[in-house]
Amino acid sequence: MLFDIRPKTRREELYDFDRELEELTKGIKLNPLTIVIGIRRSGKTSLLRVALNEIGYPYIYVDPRFSEAPTYRDFAYILRDSLEDFLGRYGDLRERIIKFLRSVRGVSISTPGFSVEVSWRGSERLELGELLVALNSLGGISVSPLS
Repeated sequence: MLFDIRPKTRREELYDFDRELEELTKGIKLNPLTIVIGIRRSGKTSLLRVALNEIGYPYIYVDPRFSEAPTYRDFAYILRDSLEDFLGRYGDLRERIIKFLRSVRGVSISTPGFSVEVSWRGSERLELGELLVALNSLGGISVSPLS
């Protein structure tokens, strides 16, 4: 739907972003560390999500919007939502992803139907460093772009 306020995920939902989309997809393929900047509500998130979907590489999208005074718990919940979205989009990679994520202290995954729980306090608190190492290891798995 063209006038839906949620970020777009498909090319046909974008309006007049063809040049920007081509530049962004080319940039991501050349350098995975790419920054998208622009004024507020100008379509940056939609452009990024469409580009990532078109390229077909597995990705984790972390929505960085926090409350006014973010806590560790806020960040943990944002990561949980991102991981659930990731698992939902890549069913064929799900078992390998779950194997890597289960090694991270503070992350538990329930299957079937998979849900991710992230502990944000106590001795089982999410260790961000461990999560990043596991995700980096997962990124080393040889996968071809999804179609």
